[in-house]
Amino acid sequence: MPSIWEYADQVAAGDTGSWRVATLRAAILLAPTHPVIVLPSRFPVHQVLVQTTSLVVYGRTHGSGVPGHVVSGPELAAWVTEHALPGPDSAPGNLAAAVRHLLDGVASMLRAAGHRIPEPGLRSLRRHSPDPVVQQWHDLADVDEAFPGPLMCLGVAAMSDTFGPAIV
Repeated sequence: MPSIWEYADQVAAGDTGSWRVATLRAAILLAPTHPVIVLPSRFPVHQVLVQTTSLVVYGRTHGSGVPGHVVSGPELAAWVTEHALPGPDSAPGNLAAAVRHLLDGVASMLRAAGHRIPEPGLRSLRRHSPDPVVQQWHDLADVDEAFPGPLMCLGVAAMSDTFGPAIV
């Protein structure tokens, strides 16, 4: 089992700039509850948690327009509350709208940070980007038969379990 730090380094994908800083900030925020990454046999919950948290930390940091902004756990809890997906008893249209709201929100943050974020599509080897932020977007927003929606939905659910709902 890799440590959270080793896995954050893998998620950074060799980047030495702001993406790496975001993955390390995500590790700092996750380390108290997830010091190691459990490698699953089916659903990569811990990996997707680190990837999604890194993407949200990056977007909140660099898409906010506030120089030097440092994302906190309570800030992530508030973000998760705003982007929470409805439960299984929700009408299908509500779930689809919530997934679209989640994807649009993350894409908007990443675009504000200066990245060319494409619409989600079918996962394939042709949907590759040398930009590690865009590649992470592909990994979390694109879909295939293995999971019935974008993996980002799993990541946001894991973030909710980790950071809890925001107190309003």
